[in-house]
Amino acid sequence: MGSKNHLLIITLFTAILFSFRSEARPYYYPQVRYVGSSSESMGGGVLSNTDELGNAMMNNPAGLARFKGFRAEPLNLNFSMNSNLVSNVGTALLGSTTLGGISSTMNSNTSSPFGLGGSNLTAFSWGGVAVGFLWQEHSRAISDGTTASYQAVSQFIPTIGYGFGLARNIIRVGYSLQYVNETSGTATATSDSSASYLSGLSKGSGLSHNVSINFSLPFTYLPSLSVIARNLGGLHFTGSRLLSRGTNFSGTLASENMSVDASFDFLVKITSNLKTHWYLEYRDLGNHVSFPSYFERINMGVDLALNRSISFRGGMTGIANFSAGLGYRSENGEINLAYYKEKSPFSYGDSWDTRYALQYKVMLYEQAKKADGELQEVGSKR
Repeated sequence: MGSKNHLLIITLFTAILFSFRSEARPYYYPQVRYVGSSSESMGGGVLSNTDELGNAMMNNPAGLARFKGFRAEPLNLNFSMNSNLVSNVGTALLGSTTLGGISSTMNSNTSSPFGLGGSNLTAFSWGGVAVGFLWQEHSRAISDGTTASYQAVSQFIPTIGYGFGLARNIIRVGYSLQYVNETSGTATATSDSSASYLSGLSKGSGLSHNVSINFSLPFTYLPSLSVIARNLGGLHFTGSRLLSRGTNFSGTLASENMSVDASFDFLVKITSNLKTHWYLEYRDLGNHVSFPSYFERINMGVDLALNRSISFRGGMTGIANFSAGLGYRSENGEINLAYYKEKSPFSYGDSWDTRYALQYKVMLYEQAKKADGELQEVGSKR
């Protein structure tokens, strides 16, 4: 992937991201602030995907212990669109900067949500220390013919994390501090309104402390257990923010509870080139977030790597909400496509929203030195 291609993709993505007020991660679990398209294609689980630096920094800082040399992901772009906007792509590109621009399409497709989303996660790491920031804007809207309901989130999150290994990396421990600057919430407007998607929402900023631990056992299939505590002590918002997005604010965001997630995963090598990575993740072990059902806390996925470049992926969220995707990886870049379903926040219409996503990532890193010991050598590829 040449520099000219990188520049073209950056320019196009930036234009899209500033033009849209896009759809987002599950609103019922705000503690998970980043899920890339590669994870979406495998049921939305994030704890096992520590080969992605940005994901490790945001979701499983113990995974940062794997990155001893310099590594950077200066670009990790994700763009998503739901199936209704895919079938009305002209409207999506020309009219979705305001509710008024998309009102005629929503009014002719009542009880169908329309939404899209975009983010960039930049991360740099050296010796287990990572710094970076996540910027994303997401929204979606639905109309009953006269009134439009919309839900949106705009976030800017500078982050710093550190991970270290013990007992020849059998045990890894990590911590990340996230400075969450956010505008989010729900609102309503007349379906022919020109109101902004970021109007009438709540705002705030606060510090989120996150600690995780991984156990990678030196046995066949390299089974691994990961546990993360998110928002240690709770995330308490104040009205001030580092970056200001939105108008006509309705107040300060409510505090977010602490939650604990756990994941179990293992590798199966079929041939010298064909490998599979399986995982099972369970969210909110202490029931602090109040998911609608226990089944919606479960994420399952598999990554089938045909070789070093091409992977097929599949997964499931809850019961029978399947996802799938395809990934291509070169020495310094990665492209991932995903199909998945996401819980809809609206009281009417389909309860699960079908979505499509594209991820484009640029990676820079030092050539890895030969690992000392079989566990570290194989573990470094995870």
